Amino acid sequence: LSDMINDLSALSRAERGVLHVDVESINVHDLLASLETNYTPQAQHKQLQLHVDIDPALELLMSSKLYTREILQNFITNAIKYTEEGSVTISAKPTSDGVEFMVSDTGIGISKSDQERVWDKFFRSEDYRTRANSGTGLGLYVTMKLARLIHAEVELESELNKGSTFYIRVPNLQPEQAPSA
Repeated sequence: LSDMINDLSALSRAERGVLHVDVESINVHDLLASLETNYTPQAQHKQLQLHVDIDPALELLMSSKLYTREILQNFITNAIKYTEEGSVTISAKPTSDGVEFMVSDTGIGISKSDQERVWDKFFRSEDYRTRANSGTGLGLYVTMKLARLIHAEVELESELNKGSTFYIRVPNLQPEQAPSA
């Protein structure tokens, strides 16, 4: 119930246009270390391996720490939720204008037809394995809204029964580039 309330609250703020982007310096190493600490217990509870792979050359990212973290949290939560065995990997590497994050899992995967719709509001796959887990169908919709606010590009690669990989390329922003939604 609390997840649903959080999703609906974030959706409401996004659709009312009350989200503001505060551009700040993000230490990507610290961000991913914090996410690893937060999500290791959930992964261990399901007997999953949680890996973090950060390019040592990676420096600071200028963007919204809050929204970058929220996007990554959603991808990690979904990866753990829809993976019954194997692992979840969180990685980051520099790009020419920012950072590319990747969250990859060995989970149930997403069918080609569902991949087109996962970003839609209230979409939930008909796959029985997806239906076995609770969810509002808002997480990836809100994630895409936040990604657009920080001028990020999101991409999905997935194959049924082999897992999914979500990529997000977050550019460095200047404070004046930060839109208010």
